[in-house]
Amino acid sequence: MAYQELSVTQVSVAAPGFKGPEGVVVDRDGNVYGGGADGIIRKLSPDGKVTEYARTGGRPAGMALDRHGNLFVCDVGKAAVLKVTARGEVSVFADEVGAVKLCLPNFPVFDADGNLYVTNSTDHPLGGMDDVAAEIRNPVPKGALVRLRPDGRGEIVTTGLYFANGAAIDPREEYVYVLQSTRNNCVRIAMRKDGTHGQLEPYGENLGGLPDGMAFDAEGYLIVTLPMNNRLVVLDPAGKLSTLVDDREGNTLLAPTNCAFGGPNFDDLFIAHIEADRLSKIHVAHKGHPLYDRR
Repeated sequence: MAYQELSVTQVSVAAPGFKGPEGVVVDRDGNVYGGGADGIIRKLSPDGKVTEYARTGGRPAGMALDRHGNLFVCDVGKAAVLKVTARGEVSVFADEVGAVKLCLPNFPVFDADGNLYVTNSTDHPLGGMDDVAAEIRNPVPKGALVRLRPDGRGEIVTTGLYFANGAAIDPREEYVYVLQSTRNNCVRIAMRKDGTHGQLEPYGENLGGLPDGMAFDAEGYLIVTLPMNNRLVVLDPAGKLSTLVDDREGNTLLAPTNCAFGGPNFDDLFIAHIEADRLSKIHVAHKGHPLYDRR
């Protein structure tokens, strides 16, 4: 069913105190996790209580859960993918894959077999937001997508991406999708049954702004965040673009970075805001695609 544009007044504060979260993920029990600019991952429980979950000592970005309650975190400050156990114990899971050094790991997503796909935005260290802004002004194909297998093997899926950011796998497990932030678009790569991959191909219309994160619903609609536009957009299964929520003034939907489905009926969208100390949510009345930890 197609999405209708929602009013920004329908966006509510899920919880304050998350200190500029970039990533957000929801577990099967309804707990919501967000990583702050202070290096602290916080947990919002279904009863509304916010607690400290773990400290990475870096800058958490995208996150994904496995079936054992472990949280895998792309940490920009640590230049590594971290593993956080259900007890909050933090360790380095990977900091390089083949010739790709994870200088700016951005987003992880599991496939149905437990392989972890990770975007790496660039192959050289960035000293801060000024360096990021410089690359946005002068796009270069320095990003990559890698795959980390459950047995610890790692392999490069593709290189030459333009600031590879959010990643997602469609409900049919046919493609892995990647947002190219400096191209304002989405690309995808076929996932073959034998474990190999197809060629990189464009997907959908131009997104109309710099994209950051995304999430599939159960019907194959793809919701994408545009932080610099304070907007959420939707790509339908044919790749046609529409607006879900637009907050031009940024009063409520300020710099949305990542989003994840959750809520009692799995039809609420939780939103991280890199420039605000809160997580937000909006009822979209479309059920999300259950990720690896829920299947």
